[in-house]
Amino acid sequence: MEIRDLTIFVTVARTGSITKAAGQLGYVQSNVTARIQHLEASLGTVLFHRHPRGVSPTATGEVFLRYAERILHLCEEAEQAVRDNSSPSGPLRIGAMETTAAIRLPAILSEYHKLYSKVQISLLTGPTEHLVEKTLNFEIEGAFVAGPVHHPLLTDEATIQEELVLVSKPGDDNILDPKELSSRNLVVFREGCSYRKRLEQWLDAHGIGHRTVVELGSVDGILGCVAAGLGISLVPRSIIRNEQHDLSVHELPDGYGKVPTVFIRRKDAFLSPALAKFIAVVRKHVEADRA
Repeated sequence: MEIRDLTIFVTVARTGSITKAAGQLGYVQSNVTARIQHLEASLGTVLFHRHPRGVSPTATGEVFLRYAERILHLCEEAEQAVRDNSSPSGPLRIGAMETTAAIRLPAILSEYHKLYSKVQISLLTGPTEHLVEKTLNFEIEGAFVAGPVHHPLLTDEATIQEELVLVSKPGDDNILDPKELSSRNLVVFREGCSYRKRLEQWLDAHGIGHRTVVELGSVDGILGCVAAGLGISLVPRSIIRNEQHDLSVHELPDGYGKVPTVFIRRKDAFLSPALAKFIAVVRKHVEADRA
């Protein structure tokens, strides 16, 4: 079993396509197919279901995928551990909620790049549940998510307190009246977004079970649609200060308006010099916000 074969297997599993995996890896499709067949023959099992839409891991393939990801991650850790750590370099893969990426990260990333220009940062944005899964699967080294996060394999490094507010179209004065809310659309991110979950919990507490959801993929899109009267949403107050949309802003009662944003990473993962320096810059900004 070769590391190259494990890399091909994981890429095929993640993309769900031999063709896409070949494109990402820079291989011809026939070579990827041959290496997967060789791996299956050496293991004596079928790793993928083949279907018209592409491929998907079998039950055995799912088990092997977890081990393959861990092996590849350990190989990467080993390389990082023996490098000269005096000046961080190489890739740093992190994740963040869309709102955090818009509000908090520009200043953090700008300072970090000035200090450690040899580090190549890649940022994945998405909802909390998605980012937690990516961190657990070693696909990113850490992520800014809505806390608290309770998982035996994760630790959090910094906490940013966010105040969540309900936003609606201009001129809405009685928006917090349950009767008024029952007729409004929810303009939110897809399932897995912690702010959406909290909004739904608040509505449930007021007996508002039936609602129409409009899912969008960006903060600017959500705020623009809310300002145009499409519906309501729940967002950090700090994002309102950074946007130009005309909105009505309403504070949430009953303790629903406060939520911590934490930076999570795996406890058992190697803390690379690039990630260690990044966490130090994050802590500096968090302390400055609290001062």
